[in-house]
Amino acid sequence: MKKLLTAALPALALMTGVAVAQDYPTRPITLIVPQTAGGTNDTVARIFAPAMGKILGKEVVIDNKPGGGNIIGTQLTAEAAPDGYTIGMASQSGLSLAPLTKPDLAYDPINDFTAIYNFANVSNALVVNADLGVKSIQELVALANEKPGELNYSSGGIGTSSHFAGALFVALTGIADKTVHVPYQGGSQASVAAAAGEVQFYVGPTGGNMTGVIEAKKVIPLAVSGDKRLASMPDVPTFAEAGLPEYTAVGWYGIMAPAGTPKEIVDKLNAAAIEASKTPEVIAALKAQGIEPIENTPEEFAKIIKDDVEGSKKLVDDGVVVLH
Repeated sequence: MKKLLTAALPALALMTGVAVAQDYPTRPITLIVPQTAGGTNDTVARIFAPAMGKILGKEVVIDNKPGGGNIIGTQLTAEAAPDGYTIGMASQSGLSLAPLTKPDLAYDPINDFTAIYNFANVSNALVVNADLGVKSIQELVALANEKPGELNYSSGGIGTSSHFAGALFVALTGIADKTVHVPYQGGSQASVAAAAGEVQFYVGPTGGNMTGVIEAKKVIPLAVSGDKRLASMPDVPTFAEAGLPEYTAVGWYGIMAPAGTPKEIVDKLNAAAIEASKTPEVIAALKAQGIEPIENTPEEFAKIIKDDVEGSKKLVDDGVVVLH
């Protein structure tokens, strides 16, 4: 009898998991955003959260947990119960870059999470303060060479995606030792710093506060990453068109759950995100931020994360990008 009961336990657990997934969700879902309000990560989360909540029948509540280059919020997601009621925004900063700046990181970027859905691929924009008098990448590089040590560029913090984006730019243009990196507490502050003239330029994701400072003409966008111009900024060239085809860094933002979250729940969240991405409200809101909605499976998003973790590590290991 004991052997029969033991043999039946896995099947019973599976049936219980399926039953729980069928009822899910029965209460609000918390979405941890590891950035401050106003950043692109936060903006994308706030576009999707109400639409997903409507589809799922329960509210998706944003909980901003900034700090540590997205590490604090990402770690909270890893430590949450794998029941689908606490999920988190996945970002390059918290997954691909955190292991490169924090060797004692308390979580594994691959094994401690379950990918759900990649909300969007996001272009990086190079912007300069409007009073700098620079109109092209070539003029910016020439000015940095002419005035070594006098040009500063901002980021959302050490090891964030905007830090990586800026470090890659100065490395490829040969001005890494002639410019100074100034980290802030989030991407929204970093873009505002460029607008205010606290720093001379910034390379970071479009959307959020970046859209606002560009529209206010406080900064001038010189180039955007990706293989085509953005519909929201049709007059701004791609990096390739602007003379720097080697610059291909494109960001991504999605949702993930703690490792061990039942597949049925992951699939239900993925389906809700896909349905949300097709609603007119979400499409319009994303395009207003210069972001195109996409559709993908949990497995496809997991591969994006894995490839980015490995690719970022190689650039740092090879000395192409220096994160400090």
